[in-house]
Amino acid sequence: MENLKGFVKFGFVLYAVLSGFSSFASASITPFCVAVHNGPSLYGEENLLGNWKYSAENVPYEYAKGILFISKEEGKLTVVVALRGGKRKAQDVKIEGNTLTFNLKLDGPIVSVSITAEGDRISGKASSEDGIFQLTGERRLDPE
Repeated sequence: MENLKGFVKFGFVLYAVLSGFSSFASASITPFCVAVHNGPSLYGEENLLGNWKYSAENVPYEYAKGILFISKEEGKLTVVVALRGGKRKAQDVKIEGNTLTFNLKLDGPIVSVSITAEGDRISGKASSEDGIFQLTGERRLDPE
């Protein structure tokens, strides 16, 4: 019985000592605040890289829907547009802020495209000698 009382006292003392150390340790920590912004308004190429399904209004059928493949190869941005009639590689690809611009040679005139990304959605316009056309789209999530 004497051993049991000694063991309980030792346990209690050990608990008190450890509690005191943890209180002391938490009092010596300097509080600080860290803010992380994961909102839809990330800027730069990281937000634009990937595959995007798009649709355009008031354009010929073969250009109305497609997929934009935006990547960075050897430090250079590339855009490939997959259309119903095949793939076309864009020229003069640039990103400023969260806006991507490029030129695309189709069957006739060169089309200038400007796209802005907001999270997993894109919007913008394509302009050619035939007019200005609105574009909308969303990120394409490919199965892994």
